[in-house]
Amino acid sequence: MEGKHRLIRQTSRWARFAQVTVRGAAAAEPEVLLGLNLFRWRDESYGHLAGTSRTDDQQIEVEALEGAWYALMQLPEEARGVRVSVVEIVTSPVDTGPGDVKFAAAHAVWQAVGRQPRQEPWIGEDGTPVFP
Repeated sequence: MEGKHRLIRQTSRWARFAQVTVRGAAAAEPEVLLGLNLFRWRDESYGHLAGTSRTDDQQIEVEALEGAWYALMQLPEEARGVRVSVVEIVTSPVDTGPGDVKFAAAHAVWQAVGRQPRQEPWIGEDGTPVFP
């Protein structure tokens, strides 16, 4: 199972962007893991001289984990037996804000498992993701 979600949103105040790709496999208990080379796209896009990490990478990874766990916990209990691996996180230094990666990760998980929660998070009028 694979899921990818790209958040692209332009409001009168903000541009929002994040893209997360996950892979899922059946498991006895829900689990979320971070893959290796989550930001490999930077080297592919900008070359190895661009640097392989940024100061906010750790926070971006935390948001991806939070989003994947959020997605799993919103599913009915019988559908939570999935091991999710976050395999790629694409962000923008200018257009990715708090909650964007979490939002994209949650939607990527739901796409991978082919299920949606009763109430999905949404983008508020100011462009900020809202998690019910």
